[in-house]
Amino acid sequence: MRVTQLDIARFAKVSQATVSRVLSGDDRVEAEIRGRVLDVIRLHNYQPDVRARSLRLRRTGLIGLVLKRPQGGLSDDPFFAALTAGIMDFLCGKPYHLCVDVVTDEASQEGIYDEMLRTRRVDGLILVEPEASDERINLLQRDKFPFVLIGNPKNDNIYSVDNDNVHAGELATNHLIENGYRRIAFLGGPKDITVSDDRIQGYKKAVLAAEIEPIICHSKFGFEAARHSAVDLLATRRPEAIVVLDDFMACGVVLAARQLNYKLPEQLGLVAFNDSSLCNLLDAGLTSVSLGIERIVQAAVCKLLQVIEDDEVAFGEVRQIIPCELKVRGSSQRLTAGVR
Repeated sequence: MRVTQLDIARFAKVSQATVSRVLSGDDRVEAEIRGRVLDVIRLHNYQPDVRARSLRLRRTGLIGLVLKRPQGGLSDDPFFAALTAGIMDFLCGKPYHLCVDVVTDEASQEGIYDEMLRTRRVDGLILVEPEASDERINLLQRDKFPFVLIGNPKNDNIYSVDNDNVHAGELATNHLIENGYRRIAFLGGPKDITVSDDRIQGYKKAVLAAEIEPIICHSKFGFEAARHSAVDLLATRRPEAIVVLDDFMACGVVLAARQLNYKLPEQLGLVAFNDSSLCNLLDAGLTSVSLGIERIVQAAVCKLLQVIEDDEVAFGEVRQIIPCELKVRGSSQRLTAGVR
């Protein structure tokens, strides 16, 4: 027969309330009693009834993450692999699990958020890739639903964790300028995506300070879309270097450069963002801005759990900025390659 919480209390010679407190991690339980209860739980391989716990606490134990990409658009994308892995690692050993939904367009995204709010099938949400005018945020705020944003909210009243992406864009661009590149382009994501807009702002700040004309190109997310955009950019605008929104898109730029017989870094310099494992696939490596994704994810999920478990308390700073760092590799080292 299935062992119940009442059985565990009887075996451990404590009350059922004490067993419940041990399971919830209440540190007010004496160490000796906690140890006795945990020993009995292990001995009988006891597993709490998730449905009963959900009904009692009025929580599902699920954290939601909704990703918007065309069908197949997440394949091989290291950012979302790191994002989801980071969330799951942080939740390991905690009474929460990750629930991931993928939507392909604006209409399906609106529908999934509406369904989540009506059914309350998750306790809170991690939002990514905010837009300049983001209806998701307005919807969640109106419903007072727990969420934390990874990105720039453009609003001081939203819990968020992010980099200073304006600074990151400026840092990447200045590095190319210092290495002798003058005609520098920026290949960003779709228009009105905040992370792309912020990095473009930093890029423009750097090139204008160096009296260089900005060259800005927008692309859909992903490897193949970036390759198509880069072929057009290289054929028509002929930049000497490109700052690319992320490493995955930068790989598409590398393929476009090979199609058009550009040599890296002599004829084309590249800098991207995320400092993912893809950076090591180039012979001399891809220069990339490390954003501290693991720290961002941990801070965001920690903040969300605090909000879920006690929404009446203000938990420190609303917006948390994680510092970034430029990781220099061969794709941007024009001067060291002997070209001046």
